Amino acid sequence: MRKTRDDILVGVVIILGLLTAIVGSLWLARGGLSKGYPIYAKFAWGAGLKTGAPVWVSGAAVGYVADVNFEPDGTLLTQLRITSSQPIPKESPASVVPNGIFGDVAVNFTPKATGAKYVEGDTVVSGPASAGIAQLTAKADSITTSVAALTSAMNKELVAGGGLADLRMTLAGTNKLIGQLSAIAATQSTQLTETMTSLRRATSSIDSVKIDSTLSNLRTASGNMTSLTRSLDSTGRALNQIVAKVDSGNGSAAKLLNDPALFNDMHALLGRMDSLVADIKKNPKRYINVKVF
Repeated sequence: MRKTRDDILVGVVIILGLLTAIVGSLWLARGGLSKGYPIYAKFAWGAGLKTGAPVWVSGAAVGYVADVNFEPDGTLLTQLRITSSQPIPKESPASVVPNGIFGDVAVNFTPKATGAKYVEGDTVVSGPASAGIAQLTAKADSITTSVAALTSAMNKELVAGGGLADLRMTLAGTNKLIGQLSAIAATQSTQLTETMTSLRRATSSIDSVKIDSTLSNLRTASGNMTSLTRSLDSTGRALNQIVAKVDSGNGSAAKLLNDPALFNDMHALLGRMDSLVADIKKNPKRYINVKVF
């Protein structure tokens, strides 16, 4: 019996020690002997704030949440008790930020470089709340759902629909085409090399002296052709002048060419001469009478 009673006493002492440690930790977390001063902030419902949540300035603890009251306008009127001697710059916004991985939150001030400081009874500026574990989890669930839908669609199109087989065939055809193009390129390169070699040989076998002589002869022939052309032009102009003079002049040639009557007379005279010659041939004694003594 005595042993049992001692065990019970030991258990009670241990439990009281644990309770004292927990209460002391909470009491110290809330400022301990330093009561600090209260300031107030308003946050939206659903922020997850609880009494005793820490208050930070850029992550450094400066106090705790002393009280949380629900307001009819959909906000949380929160009393923040600042226990630190470090003043908080005025106009520094306070936001609800995650505190750990179990859904706890804290109030964090983002300090601004202003001369004024928050004092007892001030209402602080509320900043946007940071995404908590719940929001991140919901976002991750949404992303997981989208990835699953995308995976299902890819499986349907590529596996069930034969897309992978078509892709393999396309890749095989592409590789074959690349091989053919490579072979063609190699053949063309070989032929081009042979052509360049032949061209170099032909170029090296050409006698530059003969080429110069040929070019000189071509220049001389070109000069002769130019002189001949000029002479022909001069002769043509002279003939044109003669023809113009004959056509418009009063000389015998012009009259012979331009006067039809003279032409007819000449034609008749020639006809008579032909008749006279024929008659002479036929009757020579009529015209030629030679007597020999």
